[in-house]
Formats: sequence, C-alpha cells, structure tokens
Amino acid sequence: MFVLDTDHMSLLEWGSNSAARLRERLADCEERHVATMIVNYEEQVRGWMAYIARARTLALQVEAYRRLRSHLDNYRQIPVLDFDSKAADKYQQLRRTSL
Repeated sequence: MFVLDTDHMSLLEWGSNSAARLRERLADCEERHVATMIVNYEEQVRGWMAYIARARTLALQVEAYRRLRSHLDNYRQIPVLDFDSKAADKYQQLRRTSL
C-alpha cells in the first residue's frame, strides 16, 4: 500500500513535473492500494484556513473558497486513513527510532 503524505497530496493538487512522475507511479497501483491520512488533511486545511483569512476582497474570498472546495473534492477521491490508537503507537515507535 502507498500512503501519500501531505507533500504528495499537494503535488497532485497543484501539478508539476514531480506530480506527473507521481501520477505515473500511481498508475501502476490498484486504486485500493493508495491512501492518505487524516493528519495530512488537517495540515492542509489549516493552511487553507490561513489562506482564506488573508483574502481581503470578496473576489479573493470567492476564489479561496473555490480552491478549498476543489481541495475537499480531491480528498473525497482517495481513502483517508484514521489516526487511531494503533497509528499513534506506530508514530511513537517511529519517533523513538529517529531521535
């Protein structure tokens, strides 16, 4: 299974040469073997909330909310894994090994 992180999700959303390479790699995978994490969604939504808060005109707000909607639609197309107690335990284990 491939679990896409926040950077991967951003690449796929914004597109670039790196996104094209990632899409090629993912094309070889069954859809059910590709997912992301709810933690990634939270990180990106935090960024979107800051972006929307900086929008000073109605036109910028409309555009910001349009892009937020597109972001939500992207996450609806991929399984989103929970951050449950099992994931939290694994996270702690990985943090201990990286210190």
